Amino acid sequence: MTAASQDSNQALTKNDGNNDNEKDNDVNMESVTEVDRQWLLKLLKKHSSDPRLVPYYAELHEKYPILKDKALVVAPMVDQSDLPFRLLCRKYGTNLCFTPMVHAKMFHQKEAYKKQFWSYVNGTPPGDRPLIVQLCGSDTTSLIYTIRYILSSKGSVDGFDLNCGCPQTIAKRGNYGAYLLEKEDGNVVVDVVKKLVEEVGQEIPISVKVRILPSGVEDSLKLYKRLVDAGASMLTIHGRNRMQKGLKTGKTDWDAIKQVVELFGDKIPIMANGGISNLDDVRECLEYTGVDGVMSSEAILEYPALFTDTNTEAVGGKRTGPRRMQLAKEYLDTADKHPPQLGGQGNGIKCVRAHIHKILHEDLTGRNDLRQNIALAQDHDELRTYFNDIEELNKVEEHSVESEGLA
Repeated sequence: MTAASQDSNQALTKNDGNNDNEKDNDVNMESVTEVDRQWLLKLLKKHSSDPRLVPYYAELHEKYPILKDKALVVAPMVDQSDLPFRLLCRKYGTNLCFTPMVHAKMFHQKEAYKKQFWSYVNGTPPGDRPLIVQLCGSDTTSLIYTIRYILSSKGSVDGFDLNCGCPQTIAKRGNYGAYLLEKEDGNVVVDVVKKLVEEVGQEIPISVKVRILPSGVEDSLKLYKRLVDAGASMLTIHGRNRMQKGLKTGKTDWDAIKQVVELFGDKIPIMANGGISNLDDVRECLEYTGVDGVMSSEAILEYPALFTDTNTEAVGGKRTGPRRMQLAKEYLDTADKHPPQLGGQGNGIKCVRAHIHKILHEDLTGRNDLRQNIALAQDHDELRTYFNDIEELNKVEEHSVESEGLA
């Protein structure tokens, strides 16, 4: 958590008579659609009897009341929040998932891409709910086509999210991600949200995942207000700007997220993304910011059971949840049943290998031959032979599961 951001409430709400941005004022005059503030809570409650969640809720909601009615979320991650990975995380406390980013224009125009990202006949399996599909792009024709296609498939989904958080250069070229927030002073993204809400907002929630603008928190809050007024049903705030990536990632600004909750939390759900490494961090974020849910990306990739009470102060920092190898095996078994490339939003064996590398990162450290073998593996059975090799080495080295933690 960072030092406090400069408070911008007065700057946002103050009316000094200036009308510098007529488009901003036009959007703020009338919300496109009335958002049910409780839609997310209702969705979580609808699925609260899921047998995978019942024991988790029984144990942890009594122990940590702050977790009750909160969303614990797998973030949208390209080629990583694929169907088999989501199903794995749902075994360990995750109660809401986002798909990887779906490129709406490619989905609209390329049949092979469409088949990889969605099975019209089968939809997503019943065990993969609740689910929000993340889309990227600014072409509303393609976005609406993609939403309509998925909505009409078997089982449908529970929401659509617009990617305004990707900081990669390719997002700038493609007019999406964090760069879309800055395009024409935010007018483009506001218009996109407004159009999507007008077209499908009465049928399904349209949310937006955002970052903090490079120009600062005050400008960000002004833009978030325009998105709320345009009809966004939820905002997920990644508490960093687009330049905070890679070695420059830095800390997450929970103070900025807290301000978003104070300003807009009475109108729509707000979720936090960033700075989460275990359940202690989840609880601290919920208590400090007041958000409706916490989203994890990097940490949950490494440990899909992140939302369990393991490696926390309550258990002395020890790994009391499933060991790394168990999770790697469970992911592979799930990918056997639900190949990520067959409508599961993943790129086949490449996607699978990436997950195994991430989950077994510490087991592969200093074992370059094994790391290389996994990187070149062509199928699941070959990967399983390397699992055996790792387990033999860990046995010789008297590996302790309790000592496992995030890299």
